[in-house]
Amino acid sequence: MKKVIYILIFSISFFGCKPMEERILGTYDIDPDRGCSNCVENGPELMVFEDWNIDNGSPGHYRFNYENGEGHSGTYDFFQVDTILKLMLYPDSTSFEYYGILGTTQQTDYKVVGNKIKENCDGLLKNCVWVKRD
Repeated sequence: MKKVIYILIFSISFFGCKPMEERILGTYDIDPDRGCSNCVENGPELMVFEDWNIDNGSPGHYRFNYENGEGHSGTYDFFQVDTILKLMLYPDSTSFEYYGILGTTQQTDYKVVGNKIKENCDGLLKNCVWVKRD
């Protein structure tokens, strides 16, 4: 029993100590069975975060694909506000529907929790959820 507790504590510590820049890397699919009814309609169907180079501080690349075939991509970075890290998106390529965000800075409310990305959709307890593939 003691061994199981030690393994559990080590696992939690190991995964909890990874910086956000490493934890977000990967491909995420929306979970249509979780969250609010408008998560699939309004949120990206697919999120991809890659190429984060912590050593030289260069931003990572992201791509969001939506259910209707539209999407946008660009670079991303993190901005610290008090004790919270905010994911900032800098779109440099968009489909026609998202043309208005080209060249802007998009501040998100995404939270990386384990192998999921969550965003509040209806109060504190309801979240749109994207599950990591890799």
